[in-house]
Order: sequence, then C-alpha cells, then structure tokens
Amino acid sequence: QIGIIGGTGLDDPDILEGRTEKYVDTPYGKPSDALILGKIKNVDCVLLARHGRHHTIMPSNINYRANIWALKEENCSHVLVTTACGSLREEIQPGDLVITDQFIDRTTKRHCTLYDGQHSTLPGVCHVSMAEPFCTKTREV
Repeated sequence: QIGIIGGTGLDDPDILEGRTEKYVDTPYGKPSDALILGKIKNVDCVLLARHGRHHTIMPSNINYRANIWALKEENCSHVLVTTACGSLREEIQPGDLVITDQFIDRTTKRHCTLYDGQHSTLPGVCHVSMAEPFCTKTREV
C-alpha cells in the first residue's frame, strides 16, 4: 500500500478510484485531514492532503508526526511526498518535475522526529542519519 502526502497540486482525491474517507486520531493528534483510501491502476493507495483539503495549514503547523503515524497504521509500505518549492539550480525551471536525493529543511517551529523518547511504543531517542534521506530503490522506480 502506497501513502501519498500530497502538497499543492497532488492532493486531488479524484486521482483515486473507489475512494473512501477515514478520519483517524494518532498519539500525536489528528493528521492534516482525512485519509482517502482508493486505488491507482489497481494499487492500493492512501492520500493525505498535507495542508488540509482547503489548504489551511501553514508548513510550520503541519503535524508531520501524526501524518506519518496515520499512514503507518494504514500499513503503507512506502510514502511518496510531493512539494512545490524552489530550487537552488538555475537550470531547473518552474513546472519541472524533480526526484530529489537531498533537501534543505527550512521549516521551523515544529517537532522534527518521532524518536524523541516521548512515545512508549517507539524505541526512544534515535540518531537517524540524513546523509541519504531518500530510499534509493524507490527513487529508481
């Protein structure tokens, strides 16, 4: 099952066939919106609008931990995330599609890990390397 956290432009539930909505709660609170379950070309998918379907949640206020927890609870094996942002490379123009291998996170005022020792079902404080932040196999696909 594939989780899709859609940002601007890829949070349209019409991309899913046979869709249903599911509101959930997590130990970290509510995700950005309802989980929308359905299929894309016979692949089970769960779509979650990162900023909410009415685009009301600012980047620093997105409950990323609840979003990831909710997709994990729905048994998503992979999570695809889109973003509409700028680049530091002049040859990348607006409208280009880029599969990233690195990023600079300028989001502030939010928790940035699930592994802060606050939740009893997680292994506590963990040091997670960000040297290669994206799954190489998923990027190849």
